[in-house]
Amino acid sequence: MSEQSSRDRSADQSPVPAGTEPQTKSGPGDRTGVVSRRDHDQLPYNAPSDDTGSIDSDQTLVRRWLAEKSSGTQDEYARDLEQFVDYVDLPLRYVTLGHLQEYREHLSDKGYATSTQKRKLSTVKSIFTFGTELRYFAHNVGAALSTPQAREKRAQRILSEADLWSILRDEKNLRNHVLLRLFYASGGRVSDVVDLRWRDLKDRPDLEGPGGRPGGQVTFYGKGDKTRAVTLYSKVWGLIVRLNDEERDAGYGVPDDPVFRSQKGGCLSRTQIWRIVKKAATRAGIKLTEKTRSDGVVKRDEDGEPIMVSEVSPHWFRHAHASHALQKGADLELVRETLGHESIETTKTYLHAQPGKSSSYYVDDAPDFDG
Repeated sequence: MSEQSSRDRSADQSPVPAGTEPQTKSGPGDRTGVVSRRDHDQLPYNAPSDDTGSIDSDQTLVRRWLAEKSSGTQDEYARDLEQFVDYVDLPLRYVTLGHLQEYREHLSDKGYATSTQKRKLSTVKSIFTFGTELRYFAHNVGAALSTPQAREKRAQRILSEADLWSILRDEKNLRNHVLLRLFYASGGRVSDVVDLRWRDLKDRPDLEGPGGRPGGQVTFYGKGDKTRAVTLYSKVWGLIVRLNDEERDAGYGVPDDPVFRSQKGGCLSRTQIWRIVKKAATRAGIKLTEKTRSDGVVKRDEDGEPIMVSEVSPHWFRHAHASHALQKGADLELVRETLGHESIETTKTYLHAQPGKSSSYYVDDAPDFDG
């Protein structure tokens, strides 16, 4: 083997300070109603005195800021920023540190989870940092704003090897089993695998896994539109080859076809992937909790008993990869590179295009597929 959605929004017609001339219409692709303009002789307070920047309005700033975010997270960033703008009801150049501190208190009073407060405030801080770098703002009013420290819950989301083996052993569908195994072996995110094609996988006969058998390589085009290659060893690679053989027998499996094909022939959706993971973990009885409706009411079966569902999500497999690999002696830097936690340096691009080793080597001893 070798080888999304934005919503059109109209600009908000929020009251603005005297002297501000808001744009009244947003073009296609706009994700927020943040809009304002000032004549050059009436610059707002937090604007460079020379006004030499290339950004002429809040709307343009937001559009360029969102363009630097990954396509899968742009809507969330836009919603968080829109919520802030609705609260302050001001053009961004009029916002002060005091406004940000009041917004922080507002989020706390509304009862948002600490992690959600942190995310929303980080979004606001991000656009002020971005705007200052582009000389749209004279000063970064968000630089001094502290954000709530969310309680670290990662340790609670790391599956033990015994729990992981139970999930894998109970999944008898080959496609679903390979999906779960790939999440674990590669440490990949949903965004990495959702559009994975057979052309993104290739044999690596030069790789010798723990059992002495050859492996392969997967190239991810994931978070932040960054590319990384991860080597895969014999057990998981053997299952990938087997899945490709079955796909070819069914008339699929060519380079441009999805690795994880839906019944309609396209890629599995993010929702479908989550359901596969949830179903597998629930069937194995791992990390169960009561299932609730959107209003928080517990769902019950026909006998009145609470319906149980697993808390496990695809990202738990990523946490498990890192934890298990490090416990077994993988180098910290090797794990970092495999998971793509930071930008890849230009001098290492050739190494990453054909990596000699990945931390997948250390987690290739999962149980054999019994389907």
